[in-house]
Amino acid sequence: MFVPRALRLKGVKETQKRKPDKTIPDASSPREDALVQAMQKTSTNSAAASPASTQNENVKPPVVSHQPKATTSTPSVYLAQLAAGIELIFTDYAHQHTSSAKWLQEHYRTIDTEERYVHFTAILDHPNIATLKPQATQMLLRQALIENPSHMLELSENGFYVRRRPSTYPASFVPSNSFDIVNDDGLSFWDQRSIYVEPHIRHLCKTPAKVAHWLKEQGQLKAKWLPVQAVHTLYNSCAFVVLSGNVMHEDQWKKWRANEKPENWRIMTKVENLKRTEEYVALKAASTVQAASEHKSDRLALGDDGQDVNRSTARKRLLGVGDTTDLEPSTKRRA
Repeated sequence: MFVPRALRLKGVKETQKRKPDKTIPDASSPREDALVQAMQKTSTNSAAASPASTQNENVKPPVVSHQPKATTSTPSVYLAQLAAGIELIFTDYAHQHTSSAKWLQEHYRTIDTEERYVHFTAILDHPNIATLKPQATQMLLRQALIENPSHMLELSENGFYVRRRPSTYPASFVPSNSFDIVNDDGLSFWDQRSIYVEPHIRHLCKTPAKVAHWLKEQGQLKAKWLPVQAVHTLYNSCAFVVLSGNVMHEDQWKKWRANEKPENWRIMTKVENLKRTEEYVALKAASTVQAASEHKSDRLALGDDGQDVNRSTARKRLLGVGDTTDLEPSTKRRA
């Protein structure tokens, strides 16, 4: 649970407040606290405490004023996730996928005669980046690309536009009509390169950038399978991931899965997942038919006479007649 450091400092002993250099590291927050506080842009304009003020035990602002110095750094993992999310926007898959290509065309800008740049304001609104928490900024996007350089991306001279490096597009292994290509087994070009994943973290798949980053850093993927081309979220707990290389070669696939990386992830090819899904649907349909058949058999076992008796009894109750079979003979005659 996030607790502002200003509140936590209220519990610091008086003797510790006289040595702010030692109390600040001791009160440092976990990595998550540092990340949130860095995003909040905590002001650092407060003046430093003078020697006279430190002698006053009741003055706390000087201690708080040093707080940003211990929390201004942004975790490298978060910056790497931002870089991975930006890469997903400019992949070969994205350039040919209908909706992704349309988004790129709408946001392309020309900077100093150089074309196909996208401004960071548009990048911040893209789902690959907008789903990351805490909320990113233009300066953080710039920092992410500087600290995590990509051979396929380049920044503009002013540092606030990014584009796919012209020398890397299109990739040599991707045909210009990749979405129209189908092999002899009926598999599309990208289905041959797609896997199904269920990460160890329940809600990881709702942030495509995290999935791509985790696979790249922890998945020990083969070089020809990188970069990750796309992440299609199915639910928060599972997704289809499109890689660059073909995953249908059984020997290579088994060798990679023998490493069980990433740990505690459930992974299979998209083809295998679809096959299992079809089998499950067929079994469920057969179970439904069997249950309906058993229910019909139970109703037939009652017989038509039983149904007629039930209808007669129900009709009498509606008319208020009631069942007279249990009345004594004298009572029936008087009736």
